[in-house]
Amino acid sequence: MRLEEILERALRLVKPSEDEEARLKIVADKAIQLAEDEGSKLKGMIRVSLEGSAAKNTWIRGRAEADIFIHFDPSIPRDEMEKMIIDLGFKVIERLGGEPRLMYADHPYVEGLINGVTVDLVACYEVEPPNWISATDRTPYHTKYVLEKLEPGQEDEVRLLKGFMLGCGVYGAEIKVKGFSGYLTELLVINYGDFMNVIESASRWKPPIVIDPEKHYRSIKEVVEMFHDQPLIMIDPVDRGRNAAAAVSRTRLSEFIIASKLFLRNPSIKLFMISERRPKIRVFRRLSKDRDFLHIILRLMREKPPDVIWGELKRSEEGVKRALRRLGFEVYQSSSWTDESKLAIMLFELNSLNLPRYMLHQGPPAHLENSIDFIEKWLGEAIGPWIYEDRLYVLRRRDEVRAVRLLRDELSRGRVSIAKGLSKEFSKAVIGGGIERLIKLGRKRGDILRFIEDFLDARPRFLWME
Repeated sequence: MRLEEILERALRLVKPSEDEEARLKIVADKAIQLAEDEGSKLKGMIRVSLEGSAAKNTWIRGRAEADIFIHFDPSIPRDEMEKMIIDLGFKVIERLGGEPRLMYADHPYVEGLINGVTVDLVACYEVEPPNWISATDRTPYHTKYVLEKLEPGQEDEVRLLKGFMLGCGVYGAEIKVKGFSGYLTELLVINYGDFMNVIESASRWKPPIVIDPEKHYRSIKEVVEMFHDQPLIMIDPVDRGRNAAAAVSRTRLSEFIIASKLFLRNPSIKLFMISERRPKIRVFRRLSKDRDFLHIILRLMREKPPDVIWGELKRSEEGVKRALRRLGFEVYQSSSWTDESKLAIMLFELNSLNLPRYMLHQGPPAHLENSIDFIEKWLGEAIGPWIYEDRLYVLRRRDEVRAVRLLRDELSRGRVSIAKGLSKEFSKAVIGGGIERLIKLGRKRGDILRFIEDFLDARPRFLWME
């Protein structure tokens, strides 16, 4: 299939249907009207606006979202503004027939699903750049900038880029993904012109990548010094002090670079499709054979916004990984999963579930005074000491070698860096070796089984083989 045909088919996959567009417009108009009616009673409320991809006409099929922004006077204290947006958000979503859910970003907002459309009620201050009071104050200026800069037809180029990133698993700035935001995809198309130019440029990217659309800085060196150790730097056109690509992790950036290279080498419509594999237990058996895994199952006790849960889970995963390495295990890979309400799972692949019974312990150089102290301490308590070149060594016997028990002990002693918000969950966590318990848990849960298979397979989505 020719590249032009692939892109035509891809656009049909990602472009909303007329019915979807009509449904989004109806829901957004109703939400705005309700927000204006209810908001007129609020102290300091100035206006209501539609922001995000719906306002810019860059949203994609199956992801209808109406971001309703309530603009407040800057004189309103932040805590008052947050209370008002929560009250207003709940009223609007309930009157629309939805179930409101409290969410958090820079500050609280309210989300609800109405007739297939995700509606977010978000507060911001009505300020002029660069006098930001909260992070959401920039959003109306983001919308204005994109509407001014996108040429006719470029909306579909943005949709192609979003669809490609979604199919490859790198789309979404939330903590769960740590990928590319919708605003970032729009800026990339504005900067490079169209989808194919973005892909061709990305295939040649070498971090740190610096893009400064409005030339806020005099040189790349100045940008790199300003945004130290960030792999992708997109200077926000409306705020020179902000990297619009700050959420993109090195992993997601690298995956996008590889996916771009692969698409140029062998263009395929599959890279625009969200594949959901059907997990098979026999595949688990094959993939897990002769490999060692440690799992942690957490029963979540408190309802929290998804980003909070994912943030706590990712930080705790890193803490457990560091603890396992400190204990002497090599951690090949790790991953976390949660249903964002009741259950969370961490999975670690280790070089072994058991350490060698003996470990090499290096002592001081022979010429130091404490070399004799080392000999006296370990003589009769270990194998050795012996001298190699200028140092003393012994073989120490480990009392415990099992990863599961060692980790449990470290957790009970408070020597593992886990998120405070998960401390109760970790005190009751199920820790075990292998994946059998997870398979049993997931037999009625396809999402758990998909997480296990993704982990065992280890390849990013765009490298899955049919």
